[in-house]
Amino acid sequence: MAWRAVSNPRPGSRYRTHTWGELCTFVRRLPRGQLWRHNQAGDLPGQGDCIDTLALAALVEANRGRRGFTYTHKPMGVLRNRQAVFAANRSGFTVNLSADNLAQADELAALGAGPVVAVVPQDTPKHGRTPGGRRFVVCPAQTAEDMNCARCGWCAQADRQGIVAFRVHGRDHKRALRVVQG
Repeated sequence: MAWRAVSNPRPGSRYRTHTWGELCTFVRRLPRGQLWRHNQAGDLPGQGDCIDTLALAALVEANRGRRGFTYTHKPMGVLRNRQAVFAANRSGFTVNLSADNLAQADELAALGAGPVVAVVPQDTPKHGRTPGGRRFVVCPAQTAEDMNCARCGWCAQADRQGIVAFRVHGRDHKRALRVVQG
């Protein structure tokens, strides 16, 4: 839905594209300590599989004193990507490595570049262990009536212990489930 709204904006729509500089200025003006999420859809800046390290560094700098976080599917086998994500996490902008299942989550966690999230089937228990023995917890906003991202903030913690698991959901949940199941 977000992709369609940005790709084909309607007059008066709240969705529109912004320049990277506009985004950094907006973030810099957020109150200190503000929790915020980068991207509802999409990924880190860059062409194809390569992260634009200069653009990411500008966002990390704009985020100083704030609690920004995001997710990436960019390949972490690319050393430059891994280094950029590691640096962002160390500097206060949390970049979660996105896995398509718990086995892939183990692979990403072993790299040590940043915290990991994974997509899991809808019937996954609230907590458990990955095939490699790492602890996972299903997103509290999916399991508790009175919880939301703003109250939880776990995905914004770069140094958290454990993997955040997101149960497949939404309009394309059947397609997402096929990806999770390989």
